[in-house]
Amino acid sequence: MRLTGGVLGAVTIAAACLTASAAEATRQAEFLPGRIVPGKSIGPLRLGMSEQAARQALRRLDRGSRLVKRIRRGTPSEYVEYSYPILYTAYEVGYLGPPAKRRVVLIITHVDENKTREGVGVSTTETRLLRTYRGLRCKQVLVGNPARKECLLGSRNGPHTIFALGPEHVISGRPPLPPRIMGVVVRSPFMRSRPDYGNH
Repeated sequence: MRLTGGVLGAVTIAAACLTASAAEATRQAEFLPGRIVPGKSIGPLRLGMSEQAARQALRRLDRGSRLVKRIRRGTPSEYVEYSYPILYTAYEVGYLGPPAKRRVVLIITHVDENKTREGVGVSTTETRLLRTYRGLRCKQVLVGNPARKECLLGSRNGPHTIFALGPEHVISGRPPLPPRIMGVVVRSPFMRSRPDYGNH
């Protein structure tokens, strides 16, 4: 699920090369390369890394960020959450702590280029997810639109991963499309009051 446009046609070899180079630069800016490591990281973003290091990694997106949440402002346990890049949401990152000491406690990906070692990520079907990871604890979430299911991998008392599944998609006159992962969350158990996924 690439989030931006395709490559324009070219009429000469030189123009084609220039176009391909521009397309590659755009493609690299759309997502962060690397695997999802459950309970640890998504691409270069790792739980526990400094805000400065995370922002350096996120510069690949090169379109800025948007503040979506701030809690307990001015306290040692302040929490801020940003979406990247500014024009759409490919990633969300949450930081905990005072400005000079913030650490990453939440990473969400909405793009399907990031996968686990087993090939699970955004757009993976619910059937494949459940077949791949035995013992997932899943629950229906009624808050938000559309309604969804969240499946937990790991323990809520430690770093864990949540696979957020969209509902079955029905198109008139066609067989329904099965539920698929619409976001992958890697998080620390930093705030029990924060919904696991997609609360904004």
